[in-house]
Amino acid sequence: MIDAHPVVHLGLGLLVGADERLRIAGAAQCGQDGIDGARRMRPDLVLLDPWLPDMLLSDAVRRLRAVAPGTRIVLFAEHVTPTLRDEVRQLGVDGCLGKDASAERFSEVLARVVAGEVVSGQGLDESLRLAASKLRGPALTPREHEILRRVAKGESNAEIAEVVFLAPTTVKSYLQSALRKLGARNRVEAVFKLGELGLL
Repeated sequence: MIDAHPVVHLGLGLLVGADERLRIAGAAQCGQDGIDGARRMRPDLVLLDPWLPDMLLSDAVRRLRAVAPGTRIVLFAEHVTPTLRDEVRQLGVDGCLGKDASAERFSEVLARVVAGEVVSGQGLDESLRLAASKLRGPALTPREHEILRRVAKGESNAEIAEVVFLAPTTVKSYLQSALRKLGARNRVEAVFKLGELGLL
């Protein structure tokens, strides 16, 4: 496991200790130490925090692949966001798991990844439903969510319309609907709330 937080290491040790199928081969608090350990031990799987203190996620994945090509990599994140699931696909890692996962979910995901599956966390629809329950209101539609994520990147309504093949007035309607659902007064506040909900 590669994670900068000692309390996560402690919790993982307790969790793994309760499952006879799992064993911790080593642990590191920074990317370089984790890569050195993977080179020596060639573990079946590495749990990797996406936000390391000493290197970018893309660099960590690339270097882990170089020193331990047979090792499966699961991103172990505080929040599994749509952006993080995108990174799972882009970086070619084998899975994504939230630190709020139950013991059963944790064991299930690791077993599936070791068996050769790619597990990228809960689906978008479920994420939107969970966010709606926190807001105690209607869920964003996938289209509203997509448009808000593009707003977060700084794209204008016209730019978004061109990419998603909609009229600018339709994009504006989706955006206004999303703002109402989030209880946001403007685009900036909507993006902030989306981040708070773990949807960016």
